[in-house]
Amino acid sequence: MAEKSQNTVITRPFFRLMLAQIGAGMLVVATEMAVSMGLGLGLEVWILVSCQAFFASILSLFFALGWGWVVVQLALPWVTWGALYLEIPSWVYLACFALTYAFYRNATSERVPLYLSNRTTWLALGELIERSPNPERGTFIDLGSGVGGTLDYLGKLKPGWQFNGVESAPLSFVISWIRAKFSKNHNVFVNFADIWTVDLGGVDMVYAFLSPAPMERLLAKAKNEMHQGRVFISNSFWPDGEDFDECLELSDSRKTKLYIKKM
Repeated sequence: MAEKSQNTVITRPFFRLMLAQIGAGMLVVATEMAVSMGLGLGLEVWILVSCQAFFASILSLFFALGWGWVVVQLALPWVTWGALYLEIPSWVYLACFALTYAFYRNATSERVPLYLSNRTTWLALGELIERSPNPERGTFIDLGSGVGGTLDYLGKLKPGWQFNGVESAPLSFVISWIRAKFSKNHNVFVNFADIWTVDLGGVDMVYAFLSPAPMERLLAKAKNEMHQGRVFISNSFWPDGEDFDECLELSDSRKTKLYIKKM
């Protein structure tokens, strides 16, 4: 069990990001020592920061981090140096941390970052509702509903349906709750809750845009709780070895795939 837990920690993007920065720091120190001993020169701070960013980005690719993380690695040393140079007050860092945590709380506990469904996906979900046995009346739940864009669009599109969002990141929930309250969609509701506590029984269509990490458990929950004939949809992620009934590849820039499973 200890070995499994350790491997799980190492595979998390945050820890690979930190390993890349630590490794880059060691390479920078080695480079500075080599230049100092060989040429008798000291490197300027901006050169050291550039080397840190470069080495960290290369190591990120080695650690199989995506290009988004590579951009973070390139920017992080410059942001850190800039913050030290400008002597930014400590409370600013605390405020930034609190704001980030409020949006990305699930990334630390469930390894689920904030992914937002785009308009192309909203259109596809509307078409899937039209294909349902009763396109004029039903219940739809968005597990990890983010800032509520999907719910807002579908609520306007299908006034006879009830749309429920479930979100546990505090700031995302507040934004989506305010959005639902002040819109004219009286069929949209947002709940501050953990997705694992929500009963999926009686729901006609369940939608999730999470990450690979929770998908096996989530699909098992859907199979156990959803009634026969109801539909489970996952955006982009599907458990290995599990079958699905249909996969829609959308025409957006990222070629979004919707995996569809009929219970």
